[in-house]
Amino acid sequence: MSAPTVNMTTDPVELPGVDPADPPTELLPGQLWQGGCPVDFDWVRATGIGAVIDFADADALAPADDIDGLVYLKSPLVDGDDLPDPAVTLRLATLVAGLIADGYRVLVHCTFGRNRSGLMASLVVREVLGVTGAEALAHVQSHRRRTVNNEAFAAWLRTLPAPR
Repeated sequence: MSAPTVNMTTDPVELPGVDPADPPTELLPGQLWQGGCPVDFDWVRATGIGAVIDFADADALAPADDIDGLVYLKSPLVDGDDLPDPAVTLRLATLVAGLIADGYRVLVHCTFGRNRSGLMASLVVREVLGVTGAEALAHVQSHRRRTVNNEAFAAWLRTLPAPR
């Protein structure tokens, strides 16, 4: 019996009919980037990013040497018709916004850099800029093409008021 395959976040990802992710996009100057796999950890460090928040599948792991010295949080989300737990998702966004408030440059990423990372990027923009979910979604979509094209995610974001 062969050993199970481990997917690394540094490996290119291919899925029939899905374009590869774009390079990371800067959404909030000097503060927040959104991307997909593969993650170029040399670029992460050269950009001064100190925190990587990984929403890719649970079996997609970052090599330990690549994340050494970074704040690294792995919280797999599912890109589907159902929303991730809204309370947990909003708390994660608050945590990421707190890292930014503390001076960290942050990369949020998932596998293709579209929906899961786009959902979280929109929520973080909402927190940092104090805008509605609809305004945050529009901001993210104006900077990164084809992001948050999961209609369930986009519809939920549009219902969110500005944070208090």
